[in-house]
Amino acid sequence: MRNSIAIGLLFILLSGACYLFIAQPATPETQPSESIIETASPEQPVTKNSQENLEKEKTFFSWLGTSSEEILSQFKEPDRIDQSPYGYEWWVYSGADRYFQFGIRDGEVVTAVTFSENPNAQLTIGKSYRQLNQAYTFQSDVSIRNGMYSFQLTEKDIKERPLIPLNDEWSAQLYFDTFTKELSAVRAVRNDILLEQQPYQLTYRGDLPTPEVLTEEDWEEINQGAEQQIFEMSNYIRLKHGIDSLVVHDKAAAVAFSHSKDMNEHNYFSHHSQNGDGVGERLRKAEVPYTRAGENIAAQHIDATAAIHGWLNSKGHRESLLDERYTHLGVGVDQLYYTQNFLALP
Repeated sequence: MRNSIAIGLLFILLSGACYLFIAQPATPETQPSESIIETASPEQPVTKNSQENLEKEKTFFSWLGTSSEEILSQFKEPDRIDQSPYGYEWWVYSGADRYFQFGIRDGEVVTAVTFSENPNAQLTIGKSYRQLNQAYTFQSDVSIRNGMYSFQLTEKDIKERPLIPLNDEWSAQLYFDTFTKELSAVRAVRNDILLEQQPYQLTYRGDLPTPEVLTEEDWEEINQGAEQQIFEMSNYIRLKHGIDSLVVHDKAAAVAFSHSKDMNEHNYFSHHSQNGDGVGERLRKAEVPYTRAGENIAAQHIDATAAIHGWLNSKGHRESLLDERYTHLGVGVDQLYYTQNFLALP
């Protein structure tokens, strides 16, 4: 069950207060890791009539369950198509003024994520947590499929990512920025996919979907897509906060991937490799120059959207993500292990 999620961060500085080093790139101190999971809550069900209204409005939820041909007709070709571990392809639409993804399986939309498009008239990006909680009354126990499957949410889950039923077949996860207390992104997901992902603690009667068996080649494609998504999501969030976007740093990305892979293969979660190297040593060995560097790590999030919001809602990780002094970013993903290396270059 994917209900244990970890995140961590690290800073290396040339001057400052906390987490500082008065020297060239040096061994960093590891921050305590934290657990971050998804959230849950039931919302007002969508009836046939209300679903028809959604379609008339042509809001983001209007496209749930539609064909890939209809998506192409409305949104044209995606900027990129990425693989996922859950049997669907991510059609990614990204830019300075938009970021959203459609998950396509067997020619049909089975999930969707948006940072920019309003899902419907009630769920609008930037709306306050208080308003949406009043509208949907977020719950700690969310049942689907006539109560056979029940997700249990912690207080932290409800605060950060409540889950709301849309109708008998669909649910939505609401991703909040807990610092601004505003809706940051929304994931709509068909319930069979939700059961495959298991982003919350789950109790159930009956059977669970059988996970797809993935090869090394499958994971290589999935990793590359997740890395690009995290990079684009990071820049979209920075631009929304009035901060310059970051430039890809290939060498830092290779260092980040190597650390994610090492954590995955040796089953640990730390800023320090098993040989004792921290991000400073890893960057130095790869001959990556910098005046300031930071590292965010995460594990067991179901995908890039979940990982980026884990970082966004943790003070230190958020500071790295939104630090105006960073100019470059390298992202490395190995399965469900994620690393970001931020750099300010000399």
